[in-house]
Amino acid sequence: MNWLVKQINERPNHPALYVDDTVWTFAAIGRNVQQWMGYFSTIVPETTKRVAVLSHNSSAHYFTIVALWSLGKEVVCLNTHLQPEELEYQLDDAQVSFVIVDEFSQKKLTQLTGLMVIPMSLPQKHFSDSPWQDMGLDDVATIMYTSGTTGRPKGVVQRFAQHLASAKGTAQNVSITADDCWLCAVPLFHISGLSLICRQLILGCSIRLYRKFSATEVTRDLVAGKGSVMSVVTLMLNDLLKAYPPTGYHDCFRFFLLGGGPVSVATLETCQKLELPVIQSYGMTETCSQVVALSFADALTHLGSVGKPLANMVIKIVDALNQEVPALVTGEIWLKGPNIVTNYLHDTTWHDTKWTTDGWFRTGDMGYLTEDGYLYLVSRLSELIISGGENVYPTEVEQVLQQISSVQEVAVVGESHPKWGAVPVAYIVGHLTKAEMEDYLSSRLAKYKWPVAIYRCHNLPRTASGKLAKHRLLTKERDEYLWKSQN
Repeated sequence: MNWLVKQINERPNHPALYVDDTVWTFAAIGRNVQQWMGYFSTIVPETTKRVAVLSHNSSAHYFTIVALWSLGKEVVCLNTHLQPEELEYQLDDAQVSFVIVDEFSQKKLTQLTGLMVIPMSLPQKHFSDSPWQDMGLDDVATIMYTSGTTGRPKGVVQRFAQHLASAKGTAQNVSITADDCWLCAVPLFHISGLSLICRQLILGCSIRLYRKFSATEVTRDLVAGKGSVMSVVTLMLNDLLKAYPPTGYHDCFRFFLLGGGPVSVATLETCQKLELPVIQSYGMTETCSQVVALSFADALTHLGSVGKPLANMVIKIVDALNQEVPALVTGEIWLKGPNIVTNYLHDTTWHDTKWTTDGWFRTGDMGYLTEDGYLYLVSRLSELIISGGENVYPTEVEQVLQQISSVQEVAVVGESHPKWGAVPVAYIVGHLTKAEMEDYLSSRLAKYKWPVAIYRCHNLPRTASGKLAKHRLLTKERDEYLWKSQN
């Protein structure tokens, strides 16, 4: 079955895609996709199974992805923020020779050799229709590289069956229907954006696609009733809160789906005061989007939790010996479900460290479950700081420091220490002296959790999806983010 063909047959005249002032029905999307299929067929050999795409959000980007799927191609999603050396690594790892690229990204490929670069620009001619290929459930849909928050990115092999399970889980959790319009200002090359295309084609809802995020533009559209749901990361939500109008949004707005990393308690409390529905979620590239979510109603009594697993997911917390631990005990989060990928590309060395023989996926994240099954994230296992035998969870320290009014953003990482093994240090955007920090923490955190140093930054390193890239603060790259004067 081809998901787009199914929507064309069932609701051809349903408005499905909005970009700026243009709207496409499913039937119109089908006609456009057919032209892109014809264009690519004249360049990419039928025997070529894998094609990379490097593009910012646009209607052409959307059509390209669906056209490649409909030609039976695997899509390698490339991040437009990457530098040529990083792109070269991913293209070599994916063994890709054909790259479809938009006009804004072509310069990044000029230094690379051995590539057939295809402009993401449809020629002014008519192409004959190509036969629609099925999106077989066992077929690879996308290869998406992990954001690299803990090191070298790995190619995550995502199949149509896993995208389908993710879309169905989301629909069941938040009741998405064909009447919903999902605002997409997150990148289509990221799982939070790509998953919206899958939900649209599977569930029949519409997408309003933004070339880039603008709090002013999104607020205007939400006030005008041009969207019912929106995926956001914390940075986007904070900007939208600053732009939130006194009269609120249109009545058709339902909720923000929040993902992509931790959010401060202060931000959640602001949303509650405004009665602004925010559904916190937890997921990753390997789970094809969210696997745990917290409803707005539950947020009132479970502040800080990311919620409960979706209906098709199972979760457990295990200790260092891989034994399941009781409620309220922190350990590594393990997941099992139909939307979790089963392998990385060309990387057998990682398989046994991430997947158990009985089907559990080791997330590398630390957290705990309450007695009634709510998940609380504590930190990444790789970020855990063991200082003098004591466990220091960076997220716990960050949440406390974020409550200080002069601190806009904060990242806590571990640095090696000759006596303690490792100690926490804080990188902040804002202003905070060590004395002020210690005075504030004295009644809030055990002393071994206190950062031993504070570094002021003009901004913190982030991935394209808005996640903190803490590993950059552990290398010489950190100098790019520090104020020259630390006074």
